[in-house]
Amino acid sequence: MAWVLCVATPLSAQRERTRTVTATGIYVAGQYETPAEGQTKALFEAKKQALREAGATEDISSTAIIVMGGSESDFREISSELSRIELEGRVRVKEQMDGTPEFTADHLIKYSTTIRAEVVIEEAEEDLNFQFKADGFKNTYLSGEKMTFSITPSENCYLRIFFFGKTASSNMQIFPKEGVFKDAPLKADQPVTFPPNEYRFIYDQPFEFTMGIDDETVTLEQGVLLIIALKNPYPFMKDVTYENVISWLSKIKKNEKRVLWQGINIIKK
Repeated sequence: MAWVLCVATPLSAQRERTRTVTATGIYVAGQYETPAEGQTKALFEAKKQALREAGATEDISSTAIIVMGGSESDFREISSELSRIELEGRVRVKEQMDGTPEFTADHLIKYSTTIRAEVVIEEAEEDLNFQFKADGFKNTYLSGEKMTFSITPSENCYLRIFFFGKTASSNMQIFPKEGVFKDAPLKADQPVTFPPNEYRFIYDQPFEFTMGIDDETVTLEQGVLLIIALKNPYPFMKDVTYENVISWLSKIKKNEKRVLWQGINIIKK
C-alpha cells in the first residue's frame, strides 16, 4: 500500500501506584489452537484478572478497530496485539505457574495460569470533555484516489496521525512530518481538513494523501489510521511500529489524550 505525500519535549511524569496481587487465568482453546497458543491466552487472562484484583480499571481489551466492509480478521489480530502490548506495561509478572491442561465436557482443552504480579494503576482519570470529531472518511477508496477528512477538536490540541498497513514498510507517521507538515496546534471547535493546506501547518506547499496498491496480484488492501489528539505536543521519536507507538502512547496520561482508530479499504479500479 502506498501513500504519496505530492520537537522535543519530554513526556510528563505519569502519576501511578503499584499493587502486588495473585491472579489466575483460564482459557478454553478452540479445536485448532496449539498448546502454546492456549497457554499464552491463559496468561493473558491472568493478567486481566490481576488488573481486577488490584482495583484497576479494566480498559485493556476495549481497543476498537473500525473496519468499514471487508474481512475483519486482520484487524482483530491488530487489536489483540495492542492489548497485549498495553498489558505488558501495566502488569509485571514476578512469578508464573502453569496448571496441567484439562479436558472439558465437550472435549476441548482448558488451560490455566497463576501469576504473582505487580500491577501499575494510573491515577489520572479520562477527561470526557476532551473530544474530537472526525468526518469525511469513505467506505472504500479506489487505488490512486485522494483521501481527505476533517478533524474538529473540542479544545485546543495537537494531533499525531499514524498509518499501519499489512507490512512493516507501509507503516508511517503522516502528521506531523518533518519537512512536510508542521506540529501546529488545532483550535477548539474549528475544523481542519487533512491533508492541511494552511501555511501554519505546511512547510512549503500543499501535499496530498493518495491511496494505492503496489502489488499487481492484489485487488484489495486494508489498513488503519490511528488519530491521536493531545493536550500537549508530546513527540514520537522512534520507528513506526505497533509496539513503539502503543508503548509511547501508554506513557501519556488518560486525561491528556483522545484516540480514534479508523479502518481503510483500498480496491483496484
